[in-house]
Amino acid sequence: MNTTTNTQELINNLLNERESEYLEFKAAKGGLPKSLWETYSAFANTHGGLIVLGIKEEPPSKALSLAGLTEEQVERMKDELFRQLSNRQKVSACLLTDRDVSIENIKGNYLLFIQVPPASRSQRPIYIGKDPEQGSYRRNGEGDYHCTPAEVRRMYADSDLAHPADSRILKGFTWDDIDLPSLAQYRRLFSLSDPSHIWHSEDDQSLMKKLGGYRVDRESGDEGFTLAGLLMFGKIDSIQDPQCTPHYFPDYRSIPGEDSDQRWVDRIYPDGKWEANLFQFYRRVLPKLQ
Repeated sequence: MNTTTNTQELINNLLNERESEYLEFKAAKGGLPKSLWETYSAFANTHGGLIVLGIKEEPPSKALSLAGLTEEQVERMKDELFRQLSNRQKVSACLLTDRDVSIENIKGNYLLFIQVPPASRSQRPIYIGKDPEQGSYRRNGEGDYHCTPAEVRRMYADSDLAHPADSRILKGFTWDDIDLPSLAQYRRLFSLSDPSHIWHSEDDQSLMKKLGGYRVDRESGDEGFTLAGLLMFGKIDSIQDPQCTPHYFPDYRSIPGEDSDQRWVDRIYPDGKWEANLFQFYRRVLPKLQ
């Protein structure tokens, strides 16, 4: 396709960017890169992202430049991409449509843009080959990392819509993982909003059961705090434990206007000064939204 002014500006901006949690560059001089599939899996299993084929990194400065791909090379890679996406021996699911893949031309250099959407809960994990534990990846910063067996099992558990993920019992978690001041603050607010409610007489564990933060599985006999309970009232170190939600990171930012050089003028995030569970995050963010 012909390069529009907007597309040319986009590509020029990309050359000044760096790989990130949402952006990956590959030179692809030798055809569709094998590592593309790891990034496809990683983006799909996290927040989605953009893969750009035809941009190379120049050592040692790591400056980015156009790889000089021809239109024929890029067209061939696009065809190969969709051919392999339809092969279940290659990858577990095709998330892309023709609208997600585009060819761009800048000064005779061709690029292939691949916008990978995040997979739905019911689709995860997206994996390469036949073995989910060997072929599932996640995105962390600018790198693709193998998912651990525990992470793969968690994605399968989350994909079971008949058993909501937030009701999952977290084995090995105790009251030491709960921020008791957060629960006490919740009790006070609850009491002010509905002073006559019968739950006010419940002890902490009984109240957590009523709220869905503690559960007994009648089928297996397991009992303990649920994912919802930890997210709502847990200590941040416990919430980010590998057996809970290791990538949990609530983040509020007030973004200034386009004329400002500041990335944000106000921010609330886990900075070590407060227990960053969802209840405390809500209490800090709501007044700013109001």
